[in-house]
Amino acid sequence: MAKVEIEKIRNIALVGHGDAGKTALAEDLLFRAGALPRRGRVEEGNTASDFDEEEVKRGFSVSAALLAATHEGHRLNLLDIPGSADFIADLVAGVRVVDLAVLVLNAVAGVEVGTERAWREAAASRVARAVVINKMDRERANFDETLRQAREAWEGVQFVVMTYPVGAEASFRGYLDVAAGGAQLWEGGLSGEPTAGEVPEDLADKHRELSRALLEAAAEQEDELMEKYFDTEELSAEEIARGLRRGIAAGKIVPVFCADAYDGVGGAALLRSVVRFFPSPADVPERLGLEPGGTKELERPAAAAAPLSGFVFKTVNDPFAGKLSYVRLYSGKVKGDDQVLDVTADAKFKVSALVEINGKQQKPVSELSAGELGAVVKADPLRTGDTIAAPGDPIQYPELVLPEPVMPYAISPRSKGDEDKLISSLTKLTEEDPTFHIERNAETKELVASGMGEQHLQVMFSKLDSRFGVAVDAKLPRVAYRETIRKAAKAQGRYKKQTGGRGQFGDVWVEITPLERGAGFEFVNKIFGGAIPTKFVPSVEKGIVEAMAGGVLAGYPVVDLECKLYDGSFHTVDSSDMAFKIAGSLGFKKAFEEASPTVLEPIVEVTVRVPADYMGGVTGDLSGKRGRVMGMEPAGIFQEVKALVPQAEIFRFASDLRSMTGGKGSFEVRFSHYEEAPPDVAQKVIAEAKKEKEEG
Repeated sequence: MAKVEIEKIRNIALVGHGDAGKTALAEDLLFRAGALPRRGRVEEGNTASDFDEEEVKRGFSVSAALLAATHEGHRLNLLDIPGSADFIADLVAGVRVVDLAVLVLNAVAGVEVGTERAWREAAASRVARAVVINKMDRERANFDETLRQAREAWEGVQFVVMTYPVGAEASFRGYLDVAAGGAQLWEGGLSGEPTAGEVPEDLADKHRELSRALLEAAAEQEDELMEKYFDTEELSAEEIARGLRRGIAAGKIVPVFCADAYDGVGGAALLRSVVRFFPSPADVPERLGLEPGGTKELERPAAAAAPLSGFVFKTVNDPFAGKLSYVRLYSGKVKGDDQVLDVTADAKFKVSALVEINGKQQKPVSELSAGELGAVVKADPLRTGDTIAAPGDPIQYPELVLPEPVMPYAISPRSKGDEDKLISSLTKLTEEDPTFHIERNAETKELVASGMGEQHLQVMFSKLDSRFGVAVDAKLPRVAYRETIRKAAKAQGRYKKQTGGRGQFGDVWVEITPLERGAGFEFVNKIFGGAIPTKFVPSVEKGIVEAMAGGVLAGYPVVDLECKLYDGSFHTVDSSDMAFKIAGSLGFKKAFEEASPTVLEPIVEVTVRVPADYMGGVTGDLSGKRGRVMGMEPAGIFQEVKALVPQAEIFRFASDLRSMTGGKGSFEVRFSHYEEAPPDVAQKVIAEAKKEKEEG
């Protein structure tokens, strides 16, 4: 595509809850801009953005797609971002690099939890927003109610209706074009072509009301426009466009459109607004960053003449092109063979090649300039969330703040010879999705893959098989329990062995005392009078520490106690470091068994966000998982519940919450603390460990 000046670039993300119609809207916009010969259909697997094998197979987006078109001399870069919370990384990164986020709402479901999350991410990144109320032809579609919910959920901004529906559900037949005047009506069915017509008589008052609101919103953005409006109650089309553009870019105005994207209704008005009213990279505030390693704030103007700076918002391991690092250039320009600094990794690299991205198509280009989206080919240091800059003038943009994974699975290769291949393949997937975590658990010896939900992990495991040829078996991971004591106890550890020559002898007395939760372990040497030579004391401690690591009750590490070495004896010939190490271990284990031992279980803090209607079911489910609800508070039109829940009970909560709320709930998890497990849970953990030991 031919280059355009920065004022004619439009970088837009389509965001919102799953199944709101974002991909259908992207298809309609590309079709109207002449980038597609016809609109693709999600159910037919032929859309420009859902080209990945997993997306075609599943019928929904699992990865953000970068699409491009040229319309009326303007370059339109569209990011079609998945609506499922399972693929939250693309939302967090995607809204960071656009200049406006279009929130697509389902006119039937209204403001959903995914929409609310998208709004929060856009607001946190200071990105302008617009709203499209889609699926106006569906049963129970309600534009006014959905807009009311939006106003209630997101106070402090001015929603300005640009297009208003004529009819709804089966009677939906077009829209009032408030910005352009008149109406677009489909009298012969939505599959046909519209006719420009007069405003229906029953909507004349509504049209005047909306026109007046639009005019006032535009006038409020500049003193000059406000003065003229007060004097004449009129503004020219150019003045209205100027006021709306200023207000939208500043985030003060949120334009609202109605649509039936599947049938192509509403896309023309939205595309016209993209060109006339939506901000370019030159219209939004300058990007702020920090001096690398410092606290000094730096700015970068959106200009090709400024020093190079940009942000890596996506990584793709393409089977043909290799690793592609998607970047947004905020300032400056970059060419092939340039030396560039990865500020985050503090590593320089040479640009081997640059490409424009349009769905699955890649076109080599000689350079990328400020305001543009593209990809750097095979730049090894780059990772999603990294900042790039000119080596002599670096800046560090804020790193991505991503939620922690909430669903873990222990995985192993189905074929025994695939261990090394599995690790290398998993590494590539974690590069593509920073919310997909891999960890080798040192305690349980399991390889644990963690994701944002069942769908997320299913997609990742499917990619392992289809792209890398590695099939895996997955199961719920073992819980990292702990062991501790509830009272003090003393015991002797005596080790004596005679083998015919020099023997082994070590004799110790130890006392163990419980410490407060989280205190860890303390070793105290209280030997007096030379009962044990000082040189053997470290060996005693080493034996105790090793015994604690292997556990006594169920093989889990022992924590939160003090162990005091207070007496013992030795043999001048037979005593050794090994003998005292074994004696220390034996004494500790005997004392532990007498100190009212118990099992500790990990407790996590769960924050759940759901519509108020689901509060009872969610709190009941958490209580059924042995959870303690710590508080509830409103969060816009949603309710937020905080609870402490045993980790063992929360592994499948992502699936449970989706079932309870029909996908309208979301949650985050973080480790809180360890606490004593109930007797029945402790007995079960000990019994399972004993069984595993016998079978192993």
